[in-house]
Amino acid sequence: MNTTEPPLLWIKEGATITNNDREYVVVALADINLVLAKEVGTEEKVLLKIGDIGPPRVIGEATPMPQPERALAGVSDADWQVAEARRKYIGPLLNSYYQHSDALADKIAAEADVSRATIYRWLATFRDTGLLSSLLPNPGGKGGKGKARLSADVDAIIQDCIENFHDTDQSQSVASTIAEVRRRCSNANLRLPATNTIRARLEQTKGRERVARRKGEAVAHDQFDPIKGTIPDADWPLAIVQIDHTLLPVIIVDDVYRKSIRRAWITLAIDVNSRVCLGMHLSLDAPSSMSAGMCISHAILPKERWMARLNITSTDWPCWGTMSVLHMDNAREFRGQMLSMACQEYDIDLHLRPVKKPRYGAHIERLMGTVSEGLKTLKGATFSGPDEKGAYDSEGNACMTFSELERWLVLFFAAYHRKPHAGINTSPLAKWREGLLGTKGKPGRGLPARRLDDEKLRIDFMPFFERTIQNYGVLIDVHYYHDVLRPWINTPHPEFNKHRRKFPFHRDPRDISVLYFFDEIAQRYFSIPYRDTSLPPVSIWELREAYRRADEKGISRENEKAVFALINEQREIEAEAAEKTKAARRAQQRRTQHAVARKHKDEDLPNVSTPTSTAPPPGVRGYDPDAVAPLDDE
Repeated sequence: MNTTEPPLLWIKEGATITNNDREYVVVALADINLVLAKEVGTEEKVLLKIGDIGPPRVIGEATPMPQPERALAGVSDADWQVAEARRKYIGPLLNSYYQHSDALADKIAAEADVSRATIYRWLATFRDTGLLSSLLPNPGGKGGKGKARLSADVDAIIQDCIENFHDTDQSQSVASTIAEVRRRCSNANLRLPATNTIRARLEQTKGRERVARRKGEAVAHDQFDPIKGTIPDADWPLAIVQIDHTLLPVIIVDDVYRKSIRRAWITLAIDVNSRVCLGMHLSLDAPSSMSAGMCISHAILPKERWMARLNITSTDWPCWGTMSVLHMDNAREFRGQMLSMACQEYDIDLHLRPVKKPRYGAHIERLMGTVSEGLKTLKGATFSGPDEKGAYDSEGNACMTFSELERWLVLFFAAYHRKPHAGINTSPLAKWREGLLGTKGKPGRGLPARRLDDEKLRIDFMPFFERTIQNYGVLIDVHYYHDVLRPWINTPHPEFNKHRRKFPFHRDPRDISVLYFFDEIAQRYFSIPYRDTSLPPVSIWELREAYRRADEKGISRENEKAVFALINEQREIEAEAAEKTKAARRAQQRRTQHAVARKHKDEDLPNVSTPTSTAPPPGVRGYDPDAVAPLDDE
């Protein structure tokens, strides 16, 4: 992403936009995918497709620079607490009805113990980016980056007061708790924490457990578990989105031999208010945090470029935007740190549905049922059981490849969006349009902002690992190295000097040939390749199988060339067996799909290529150059 551009493009009346290097002003929203615009200078009015427009030109210093990106995993808990407290303070002002209410701003400023100007600055920053990290203290990294904002002694006093003074059945007020914290700090001759800092900690720790301790379990249940078969507060598009996986009931074939490779998994996201399918991710791999993250990023981002890749021009999918609440079940892939931190960054309230209570996810369950019912019309359908299937030979009749199934699903959703839905008495797309643009009796919420920082968003929703950076680079199953890591080699921990600092590295399990590292100096993500660039791109599943075979053969896992030679050998065996066995064909096709995803990385994610060539690492683990001796000819 161009760092001179803001991460969001708001499309509303009066907004400045560009199209084919010409500048326009939005006159009106003609539809959910069309705007009526007036060209600057000529005053000519034209209809423009939303997918073809871009942000306004950057002119000198008049255009405000966006907040620098920050690596989510590198932000301290104290800084997140401050950002979340600021987000809650400005929450009422984010409603357009109150956007010019100075009285409300003054009230919030008094509660936050800051000036009105500060409140408006927080509001403008958050509206420009839509990211919680834009409200972090010291966003540019100055003044104690990575260090705790409070001393350990003061932090311990605040925590003890919250647990044993505030969160009791006496229900002490916030003001009383602040006074008690400052009294204890004064008695201990410690620097008194600011009242806003204590308020931020109290806001951060609000939740079901606190309500249960202060007001009892019954009150906590009524407040935090109110759903009784229906979902409240889904009054607008993107208010609540549900997501889940299912194994599609149709057998597909490989690209080469057109023979069965069993079934594919799909992850779907549905907007509860309008019932539109907001995003999807099709995969031959079992559900994981990666498939969940891919579906969420697909739901948030516009889909014009993705549909062009699929060569679908006969229809559109005009649905995008960051959801307010995300409902998921309690599956392991939905409970990881990556999804939690990414949702926190994009101001998404993540709700995990209660275990064994499917009524909490009824909308996504019905959508998956609708898709499954539609697939029964295809050759190779497995149906819902032996009685329905009868004597039908699903494998023998299978004829659709993975890519053909993906295109079929896009066209299926295009038709689904335009058909009447019994639950809303109109079509999902009409309901989506009404919710955004409004009707005679109800105003719309407006078009959601289009995210322009798609590279960052995709990486944020990828799994990540925390590792130290050594002389040899980084080790995550395989050794990785790039010159961009040099300034961070052996960086000490900001609080414990005897330890090394750990940095987050994101990775796509379908192609582990690169890591994605956030460089705090350049304030952007870089891709970090294998240290040995001669090694081929592989998936994590291929590497794990190679490790298993290496263990059986007594080959050390640190001998990367030998391990990767086993992968090449396994690929050759699978290629020879593909015509005979389904498992081999499926493995081969899975590699094909991973290669397709890899091909698009140059467009969607940071590229390994840099203007400065990468030099060899200064040191390689296990390698001693002094121990090298020339070969003896004798």
